[in-house]
Amino acid sequence: MENVTTRMSDEELDLVARLADATDASRSDAIRQAIQRGAREELIRVALQRYQDGEVGMRGAAELAGLTIAEMMAEANDRGVMTNYDEADLADDVDALR
Repeated sequence: MENVTTRMSDEELDLVARLADATDASRSDAIRQAIQRGAREELIRVALQRYQDGEVGMRGAAELAGLTIAEMMAEANDRGVMTNYDEADLADDVDALR
């Protein structure tokens, strides 16, 4: 593992301390867990936004988020994101599976 240094406000430090206490984890473990969950959530959010903006298809959004297409579609559905999945996307996905 690599050490990373960052400055945190008193409010952020309080959140980390509360998380560590609530989960019986060390401060370092609490920070790692929060970053991992937050980064994953942010990647999904960005991927879905790019999908909605038409910058990427569902497969591109899934790749950006590090999910399978089925997982990305489930995330889109859970968040009420309308799918732009059309026949061309389906053909591309079928070709990718071959």
